[in-house]
Amino acid sequence: MTTRVMFFDAEHGIGLRIAAGSGRSWQDQPDGDPRHAHCALDVPRDTLLPHPGEDRPCSGTLFVPWPDLAAFADDLAALRPGGTARLGDAGTSLTIRMRRDGHLRAEAVFSVGHHVATTVRCRTLWDWHHGNPGDLPSLADRIRAAGR
Repeated sequence: MTTRVMFFDAEHGIGLRIAAGSGRSWQDQPDGDPRHAHCALDVPRDTLLPHPGEDRPCSGTLFVPWPDLAAFADDLAALRPGGTARLGDAGTSLTIRMRRDGHLRAEAVFSVGHHVATTVRCRTLWDWHHGNPGDLPSLADRIRAAGR
């Protein structure tokens, strides 16, 4: 099962896909990877140069320990003005920032390409309609639910 959480706008926001894991290495475990969430970030198509064959350019799989995913959800729910919540590593990350006035911004960083990689840095606007503090508890709940 895969869960997709959008930060913050359905069309122009940054997507976080969370799966229990699949593939040959997990064939004997029908519930997926017991230790890691298999996550990927996706961004609006107009963020990059044309990327044939995909509706939204997407990162590779980010293997996140389930407790770290739960901690990210907790950080989101507890986010206060001036704070950040971050998921990922040096190569692929999702950061949610709250300005002192309560406006939110989602930022994604990942690389696409194999022999020659392009680093993608994408962020949402600070506009209220693209995310507000009232959205955070339900986003955190959806992330927690993906781990059950």
